[in-house]
Amino acid sequence: MKNTVKIFLVLLIVVSAFASDQNKKEVVADPPDALGIAHELDEEVFCGWTYGSYSVDKKHFDCTTFVSAVVDTILSRYNVGYTREMKNDVLINHSNLGRNVVQEGPDLQDPRYGGVAYAIVKHNFGVQIKDMSQVKPGDFIQYWKQRKNGTWFGHASLIESVRYDKKAKGYKAKIFGSHKSTDGVAVSKFELFLSGDDRVVYIGRIQ
Repeated sequence: MKNTVKIFLVLLIVVSAFASDQNKKEVVADPPDALGIAHELDEEVFCGWTYGSYSVDKKHFDCTTFVSAVVDTILSRYNVGYTREMKNDVLINHSNLGRNVVQEGPDLQDPRYGGVAYAIVKHNFGVQIKDMSQVKPGDFIQYWKQRKNGTWFGHASLIESVRYDKKAKGYKAKIFGSHKSTDGVAVSKFELFLSGDDRVVYIGRIQ
């Protein structure tokens, strides 16, 4: 009888430990609500901040600075350190890019122009999404677009919503971030085409 009780207790401990381990795995595997965190930061931390070169005193920040803050917050909640290298990758802060991106556009052979999407993959906390039909709210976007005069500009934010435009035969997205057009953090007034001859689009998803 005593041996039976001992065996039962051992089995109970093993089962409990397995169940606890499974719960831990589920928590760790649960993907972060990147878009929710971005909105939370806007409402609770950066309320009243306007678009401009980063300045705490003036409460200014640009698109990549806001995206960097979102990434930093997500990683910190998962007890992952946000290193200077990660931050520089998100901000595309490199001294050796080797070209004038405004005049020439991004170098398609250099993944660093992918900014946040590049950082997510490089530092192993997510994946890059190349199929635009798989893009979803909460994904991070870094894109470069060519103006009519031939020059280029870049922008970074998060996907707020995405839809397929049957007439245009392409995917469009509303994006959430710090925009010059809204003078601060907001959902874009425009819908962005996620593909086209005049643009290069990088999408990353933290997992």
